[in-house]
Amino acid sequence: MDLLNIIFSIFILSLPLGEIARFDFGNGIALRLNEILLAIVVVLWLLTQFKKRKKNFFLGKPILIFTAIALFSLLINIRNLSILSFFVSFSYLVRWGLYASLYFVASSLDIKHKKKSLILMLISGVIFVFIGFVQYFLYPSLRNLYYLGWDEHLYRMFSSFLDPNFAGVLFVLILLIIIGLILHFKKLKDPKYLLFIFLGVITLGAVYLTYSRSALLALFSGVLSLLILEKKTRWILLLVFISILVFAVFSRNFNIENLNLLRTASVKARLDSYSKAILIIKENPVFGVGFNSYRFAQERYGFNLNYQYPSHAESGTDNSFLFVLATTGIFGLIAYLYLWIKALKGLYLKNKEKNNFQNLISKITFASLIAVFIGSFFINALFYPFIMEWIFILLGLSLVKMDFKENK
Repeated sequence: MDLLNIIFSIFILSLPLGEIARFDFGNGIALRLNEILLAIVVVLWLLTQFKKRKKNFFLGKPILIFTAIALFSLLINIRNLSILSFFVSFSYLVRWGLYASLYFVASSLDIKHKKKSLILMLISGVIFVFIGFVQYFLYPSLRNLYYLGWDEHLYRMFSSFLDPNFAGVLFVLILLIIIGLILHFKKLKDPKYLLFIFLGVITLGAVYLTYSRSALLALFSGVLSLLILEKKTRWILLLVFISILVFAVFSRNFNIENLNLLRTASVKARLDSYSKAILIIKENPVFGVGFNSYRFAQERYGFNLNYQYPSHAESGTDNSFLFVLATTGIFGLIAYLYLWIKALKGLYLKNKEKNNFQNLISKITFASLIAVFIGSFFINALFYPFIMEWIFILLGLSLVKMDFKENK
C-alpha cells in the first residue's frame, strides 16, 4: 500500500505537465506521461484488492453500466470501422476506464491519505497556475504549433493544456478547492485562510486571462453552488460585482477578436459542431456510432474533408452530452446521466455530515461537478483527460459508500 500511495502521489503531481508530456505516434494514437503513471496506479490498486475484503463502492454500479454500454456500442458498430479505427476507439474506452478507476483508488485511501491527496491536488493546481503565468508572458501564441493541430490562442492563458478553454475549467476547479479551504479555515479562525485568499486571487486572475466564456460560466456556477452550500449568500453579490468589474476592464481588449468576450465566430463554430452531432444522432439514436469513434463517423459523413492540418477537435463535439448521445445513443446517455445524478445526490447527502473533512470535500466536489457540467455544454470538458482525472479523484475522496439511506 505504501508503494501505491507513493505512485499515486507522483501521479497527482504529474497533472500540471498536461500536453507537454504528450507523445504522438500518428493515426490518432497518443500517450501522456500521466496516463502511464495512472496505469501503474490502477495495477497496483488491483493487486492490493485481492488481499482485502470487497468494498461496496457507491458509484461502482453506474460506472460499470456506462462502461459496458460504451463497449457494446463500439462492438455493434465494428463493421463501420477499420482495424486501426477500432483500435483507436477501443484504446480510448480503456483510458476512460482508467480515468474512472481513480474513483475506486481514491475511495480506498484512509482518511489520512485522503487529506494528503487533497493537499497534493492543491499543490498540483498551484503549479499549473504558475505554468500558466509563465506561458502567458513568455509564450503568448501557439501559431508555431498550428501544423500539429493546436489553435493559435493569441494573448490568452492556456498553460500546459495548450487550450485556454480546458485550462480555464481546471483553473476553476482549483479555485473551488481554494475557496473551500478559505471558508474552512476562516470558520476555524485559523490565519492560514489569508494565504489561501492570496492563492485564490492569483487563480481567479488566471481564469480571466483565458478569455474563455465557458470557463467564466463554469466559474460563476461553481462558486455560486459552493456559496449556497456554505450558506454564504451575501457573498453572491460580491461575485456578481467582481464579474461585472472584470467584464468592464476586459472590454478594453474587445477590439481584438481573440480576446473579445462578445465574439461570434466561436459561437458559429459551436453551432456548426452541434448541428453535425444532431445529424449523426438522428441517424444513430439507439446505441450511437460507437464510443469515441466520433471522428471516424464525421469522416464517413464528409464533415472533416477540409482540414489542411490535423485537428485535436475532430474527435468530439463541443458538448459532452451530445458527444455521449452521438457515440453511445439514448441508452448510453441514460446510463451516463444516472452516474452523475447519483453522484450529485450522494454528495448533497454527504454535505450534511458532521465530519469536517467529508463535509468540506463533498461541498467542493459538488460545486466542481456543477462547474464542469456547465462548461461541458460549450466544450467537451467531461471527456478531457485531465479534467476527468481531477473529478474522479474528488469523487473518490468524497464518496465511498453511503452510511445512511439515499432516500433519507
